[in-house]
Amino acid sequence: MPDFVPTIDDETLERLVNREFTSDTAGRVHSLLETYGAKPHHIERNRVRAAILKLAHGDLGAIQRQVSVAITDFRDVVGAAEYPRQMEIGFAGMSDASEEHLQDLKNQDWKDYCDWLQKP
Repeated sequence: MPDFVPTIDDETLERLVNREFTSDTAGRVHSLLETYGAKPHHIERNRVRAAILKLAHGDLGAIQRQVSVAITDFRDVVGAAEYPRQMEIGFAGMSDASEEHLQDLKNQDWKDYCDWLQKP
């Protein structure tokens, strides 16, 4: 059962910043987001930055908090943004769930993420 993995390019990331924040704060948002990706082990920069934006819900303080989480372990941010239902049941819940239920969770998570990503 493959996972859904978004591909976030620079243009998409810019659109998300402009959609989620005012032009007055966009520069600050970019500065905060750029702190994730400064180290060689910071992988999938745009994917993680998009996850940070999704979790922040337009709150500049939340951007800063989520960047700190991502710097510690990017999987916590990506998991919460892209796979919230799966994260909610955890690994123990996943091992107890049926394949059909897991696929339903993945499909719902992916649909929600795509809806957020494509929102005007």
